[in-house]
Amino acid sequence: MLIDMKIKDCELEYTKCFSEVYENEEVIRFSDDQLNDMYYHNFTYIKKAMSDIELRRIIQNEISLQLFEKRNFCNIILNSTVSSSLLSMLKYKPEISTNGYYAFDISKFSRLNTISDCTIKKVNNQEMVDDILFCDLQHDEKKLGKDFCTRRCYRRGEVYISDNGVNSYVCYHNGHIIGNCDLFLHKGVAKIEDFSVIPAYQHRGYGTTILKELINIAIKENSHTIYLVTDEDDTPKEMYKKIGFNKVGERTDLFFKL
Repeated sequence: MLIDMKIKDCELEYTKCFSEVYENEEVIRFSDDQLNDMYYHNFTYIKKAMSDIELRRIIQNEISLQLFEKRNFCNIILNSTVSSSLLSMLKYKPEISTNGYYAFDISKFSRLNTISDCTIKKVNNQEMVDDILFCDLQHDEKKLGKDFCTRRCYRRGEVYISDNGVNSYVCYHNGHIIGNCDLFLHKGVAKIEDFSVIPAYQHRGYGTTILKELINIAIKENSHTIYLVTDEDDTPKEMYKKIGFNKVGERTDLFFKL
């Protein structure tokens, strides 16, 4: 399933808000020295489909580079599948995941039900970044650790309260922090990212409320395509499909522990 070029471009421009970029004819390499253990600030994107021999060469080059720079991982993203024969030739065996691109059917916007009295505010100061950290810790502290969650939140918070293009929003209800979500707009395409609802408030309609507000913002900004990326093995995918997101493409992520 081929991905629309405008979505590809939006994905790359989004990452540039957080990472430095090196590009040649074959790859785009992203790196973030401020958060060098964040997998999706530090990865290599393979720009086009190629033979197993060419792909093996690039993968080996990228792994060698990461080892030289003393990193303990190498993350590679490509918009094609990887053959079992290629995998068998690699010294390091990757963890493989498939992520789907899902675009929202704007005709279904009016059908989205929301919870009244929710307030969704754009993050514009450090106090609101701390509210995102509260969400992150509720959601990810056990899995990722408090230190990483804190460093990730404050690193990304620098971008949220700057003019670098990625906006984040926090949802409140009756004085309680409910969840958060990012929105990135680029040439008529809107990317929804880092969508999260605190576990205690999940499956109660808050997620749809947050998504509807961000979709509404994107529509008002004349976005013709509104999409998100989700792991094909994760349960949120079913919720996205239920409220009007349709799969329009997929990518393969190769994660190497070094």
